[in-house]
Amino acid sequence: MSAGGEAALICATRGERGRQPPDPVCLPSELGKVRAAELEETCRVIGVSRLVQLGYPDGGLADVDVEEAVGAIAREMERWRPGAVVTFGPDGVYGHPDHVAVSALTTAAFDRVFGEDRPRPDRGGSRSGAREAPDATGPRLWYVSLPPYGGRRRPSDRTVAAIDILPYLDTKMRALLCHRTQRHNVERAFGGLYDFERRRPVDDEAAAVLGREYFRLARGPLPRLPLEESLLDP
Repeated sequence: MSAGGEAALICATRGERGRQPPDPVCLPSELGKVRAAELEETCRVIGVSRLVQLGYPDGGLADVDVEEAVGAIAREMERWRPGAVVTFGPDGVYGHPDHVAVSALTTAAFDRVFGEDRPRPDRGGSRSGAREAPDATGPRLWYVSLPPYGGRRRPSDRTVAAIDILPYLDTKMRALLCHRTQRHNVERAFGGLYDFERRRPVDDEAAAVLGREYFRLARGPLPRLPLEESLLDP
């Protein structure tokens, strides 16, 4: 957005069944409404142009009408004609059933809108799950990938985008903290890496981890070079 582009966010549920901090922000019956408002605030902080909240049942995405849900997501893609679509990978990043369902629904919507139907050889020449768009300059579908940390994990061969977000790290953290009903989760996930009082990484190693976000290519043409500044070709 800072480079002049636009971003739209589609959120499938309102998170009404989620857990709150030990000192609750609201009544359980109000949680969905409060979290929807928190997401709106987050979008203002990071500059999202359009927020679509589909309102499916939290924890129940595996049981929604697939045709209806795919159609709802596909209509937004048709409206925006994005150059890049980002969603969870098939594992939901950490196995969350709703995230797994969002990955499947979004991938199906992308294929419906952009006509992805041809497997593409990977770099080693074997067939892979990624596919090539009929138009070599067409849009890409990206799956979020966890970063390497402490030598325990390396980006996969499909991790062809490692985006430098260090200049925007403070904005990212402010956006995450808009979710007051989930602050405990934010602090648990980032507390060992980020000093929330001083608003900076705790050390250089933490800055190296927090300063990049990684993405695996799921659909669309392979970039000419590994992407470092944007999910679109420079």
